[in-house]
Amino acid sequence: MIEQESYLECRCGSCRITLSDPTMRSRTECFCFDCRQRGLISASRRPENALPEEVANFERGVDLFYFTNALIVDHESEELLEFSKLTADGFNTTAMSSCCGTLMCGTHPMYDGNTISVNADSCRVTTSSKIPVQAVVFACDAPQEQASDIAQRSEVPVFFDVYNELKHPVLQAFVGAVTAPIPDEAKARATTNFETLCAAKPLTISNDFFEESRARLAKQAS
Repeated sequence: MIEQESYLECRCGSCRITLSDPTMRSRTECFCFDCRQRGLISASRRPENALPEEVANFERGVDLFYFTNALIVDHESEELLEFSKLTADGFNTTAMSSCCGTLMCGTHPMYDGNTISVNADSCRVTTSSKIPVQAVVFACDAPQEQASDIAQRSEVPVFFDVYNELKHPVLQAFVGAVTAPIPDEAKARATTNFETLCAAKPLTISNDFFEESRARLAKQAS
């Protein structure tokens, strides 16, 4: 039986997305510039949204949860959702709450419409189905000294050039998890999905905080 109270909630509690399927499909720790940039955009909306200190210092990556893209959203919460991309040709589309700037969830073409990603350092996630981190990804975007440290201390595989390492069994398992079909029971309970919610709203292109998100690596290169 699918748990009823599994949901994503913004930091102020005004916006909630209920998960029709509470089972976490995968979990990664991501060091990519884009995750950092989205975090800085969120932080600009409200001081309480600042990146966790360990993420800001590259001691760990952003904690990403992945769930089935079968959602229950009431009208009030739907009205609070804003959709954006960092660039017009960027892969990821992000839903943010307009009330407090929480990063609610996002999608990537790789998921084939079956999965959403959730920045658990921003959005409050309630589910009984938490799993450990499966992989550390895009360590190439961390400063060199931190990247070396990450690789040495990590208990899970660390990937630097993700798109060229997709044949690795751990990344193959990740791709299988995020492209898995939506279960029929979840479809029956859901009222919507990410793409439907996004199609009903304007899509904003914002590349704010591009330089800030990459500042430490640029300093290292110089």
